[in-house]
Amino acid sequence: MSNRQPEHEALPKKKSYNQMKRTAVKQFSSLISLFIIAPVMALGIIFMTFFPRSEVSQIEKRNLATFPTFSIGDYFGGKFTSGINTWYTDSSPYRDELKNAGNSFKGMFGITTDNTVNVVGDIKKVPTKKPSKVPSKTSEPSQQTSAAESSKETSKTESQTSEAEASQKNYREEDAEYTVENGLIVVKQDGHYRALEMFGGGSGNDYVDALNDLRSKLDSNIKIYSMPAPLASEYYTPANYDSYTANQKEYFDELATRLNEGIISVDCDSVLAKHTEEPIYLRTDHHWSPLGAYYASQEFARVAGVEFKDISTYTPKTIHNFVGTMYAFTGNINLKNDPEDFTYYIPSNYSNCETDYYDTSFNYSWSGNFFQDVGDPESNAYLTFFGGDEQVVKVRTNIKNGRKLIVIKDSYGNAEPGYYMGSFEEIYIVDMRYFNLNLVDFINQMKITDVLFTMVTYSVFGSNAENLSVLINQAPGQTIVDTYQKEEDVSDAAN
Repeated sequence: MSNRQPEHEALPKKKSYNQMKRTAVKQFSSLISLFIIAPVMALGIIFMTFFPRSEVSQIEKRNLATFPTFSIGDYFGGKFTSGINTWYTDSSPYRDELKNAGNSFKGMFGITTDNTVNVVGDIKKVPTKKPSKVPSKTSEPSQQTSAAESSKETSKTESQTSEAEASQKNYREEDAEYTVENGLIVVKQDGHYRALEMFGGGSGNDYVDALNDLRSKLDSNIKIYSMPAPLASEYYTPANYDSYTANQKEYFDELATRLNEGIISVDCDSVLAKHTEEPIYLRTDHHWSPLGAYYASQEFARVAGVEFKDISTYTPKTIHNFVGTMYAFTGNINLKNDPEDFTYYIPSNYSNCETDYYDTSFNYSWSGNFFQDVGDPESNAYLTFFGGDEQVVKVRTNIKNGRKLIVIKDSYGNAEPGYYMGSFEEIYIVDMRYFNLNLVDFINQMKITDVLFTMVTYSVFGSNAENLSVLINQAPGQTIVDTYQKEEDVSDAAN
């Protein structure tokens, strides 16, 4: 006989009150979430589908993606459907307004002080050359004065000039707190916000090789000048962020030692260091200001031995409330809420100068103003200088000295040619990224006397410099014809 007890089915455990309460709350929360999320998603679909699509982003300074053109090949290759996806996300309705709202929302949670630096992104310390505390000021004496001073008086004694230069504030000696903003830093200095790009160094080999190659292919009577333009970080990086950006002056000086004889280096870095308390760089944009370009242009004209007009002879024009590219790059709402004045300068002989526009193959397109009115100048003010980069521009002045200048530049160089209208008989403007002709043939056949390479640090030491060799070596042996004809020339030919 077995003593084994009969087996019984396990009885279900009775749920506690707390368990039932948690279950009820969870179910109720799910229902609430469903009734909230579903309408929001529906509204989002309606918004993205039926509201007018954005075509241009003023914040990002670009045209947005367009709906792709259908083709059988693109459809089966996936390009068409990929294009639809890009168009759908890139051209969302009210893109700029939504981006502004998002940046404003983020800005509500920021904590700032009077000397705050906001830094974002993976910025690394510079492993080699460490920036010097004081930017070099060893260039040859210049005759420039500040814009404010020159409007009151056109001359100073050397002692007065030296005293003014020595009193310039050195922002590199001041500490500031910082955080990260998409690889950039945003400094609050003198009560205003300024965005800065860091420079980590580079070899500059492509730049040096290209200029040396060009020198070997041109007659020695044709002058070649190298004038690299520093980033704003050269002068405005806080002292306690010093190790994250290289001293650009040191790199420029070393670069100059590798340029062959017959290439003249122009040190605008030392000149700009004497004007740090003036608005020589735009705070909300990645370019220098027209005033900074003036001081650099003045130094080039001095080295080139041509006449150069003092800024007091120019007519200043100001665009108020300018907010440039740095707001789009950083998303920092403080930049948007701290706009700046964009002041450019029109030379006294401007009415006697004519500006002709060509495509990148030097086919004549039209003639018009060098200084242009641009749509939405509060964000596109830098396009005031001949409207942009993807063209060749020729300026014919009333100066009769036989000097013809070609400016080979990136967008930094756009602010310079207006200052050369009183220095050269003709000025050709070519962007290093957009030119389809052989540069050697162009210089020779247009009878250029002076060649100026002027571009920012990133273009000198970065991948943009690779384009210079292309310009020099592409399609050699071309016959280049200036297809522009004045109306009177056409009339004379007809008779």
